[in-house]
Amino acid sequence: MRNLLLSVGCALLMGIGGAQAKPPDAVQRKLTALRQLTEFRLIQLADEYWHDGAHYKTMALMFVLIEYDPTDVENISGLAWLLDGYGETARAIQVYQRGIRLNPNRYDIYYDLGFAYFNKRQYEQALPYLEKATSFANAPQYAWKTLAHCYERLGRLEKSLQAWEKAKQLDPNDGAVEPNLQRVRKKLEEERNNSS
Repeated sequence: MRNLLLSVGCALLMGIGGAQAKPPDAVQRKLTALRQLTEFRLIQLADEYWHDGAHYKTMALMFVLIEYDPTDVENISGLAWLLDGYGETARAIQVYQRGIRLNPNRYDIYYDLGFAYFNKRQYEQALPYLEKATSFANAPQYAWKTLAHCYERLGRLEKSLQAWEKAKQLDPNDGAVEPNLQRVRKKLEEERNNSS
């Protein structure tokens, strides 16, 4: 606990110091090294707490770490996931949304929030986040697969088929894609036969 208080105190002092005149380069390098060391120790403590099952302490440190590095989307998603797991779903969604505001040009947080909604079977809420995640050129194949499932659950079979085709394009060797493509094609065919 003492280490945590020292770390947080150092962080606050460094934050206050940022409003003053910039220190000489040598001092700046030392402050940067101290900041990095403090951040590293906070990460270590969060990991120790996690493995000890002290998840509330882990979450507290993760909130601090977001202030240290708002671009660490893994930390943001991990915190939101933990909050949701402890029944703090509204708070988890706030953390995801803050992560999106802090990192609007990353697919990760959009996907993670969309996936969280998807897992709760809230497909309408999941859809815009999954669509946004897959709008990024570096969106992985699993994002397309989740989007395809979401479209299917919503009855948007044409869109589902297109997402499965994109998933196949990204990884032609994924054996799970073809059975899903066939299932959606069959549903589309049945839908067309029933409407005629």
